[in-house]
Amino acid sequence: MTDRTFFDRAGWLLRRLLLALLVALALSVVARQFVDGGGGASTASPTPPRAGQDHWHATYQVFVCGERQPPFAFWEGGVHTHDDGVIHIHPLIPSEEGEGARLVKWFEYGGGELTQSEMRMPGQRDRFANGDRCPDGAEGVLQVFVNGERLDDWSRYIPQDGDRVGIEFGPEQSD
Repeated sequence: MTDRTFFDRAGWLLRRLLLALLVALALSVVARQFVDGGGGASTASPTPPRAGQDHWHATYQVFVCGERQPPFAFWEGGVHTHDDGVIHIHPLIPSEEGEGARLVKWFEYGGGELTQSEMRMPGQRDRFANGDRCPDGAEGVLQVFVNGERLDDWSRYIPQDGDRVGIEFGPEQSD
């Protein structure tokens, strides 16, 4: 009877230790989501990509007056796209890391321009400026969204690995 009591106590202790381990693991996963940002918009304090070390991907979509635009054509460099709806960020030289990996620089590398009030898509001549009218007569406004959250100032925004970027010109939208 003594042996059975010992094993009963050992089993009880083992179950408690296993439960404590599972709780600790769950708490660490939840805490990591808060520390890493949990996939939310990466605009608060972005980590700049480093030349020869980082290889990031952020998806993007561009809409003009409600119409989705095709992915931009391929261009070379460490911050580029492959005509696949993805911003590829793997800086090859120091000028492409940090500030050189901003969304506005990515547009420039492809031959386009993105300011707070105007967009010229890479490979195109048409410009879309705040106040221009859409075909339906609605006033267009340039907006950028990251992971579903609207950015007020995208001039400093550096896409982070896994970000979802939406660039929209058309009637003003909320988050």
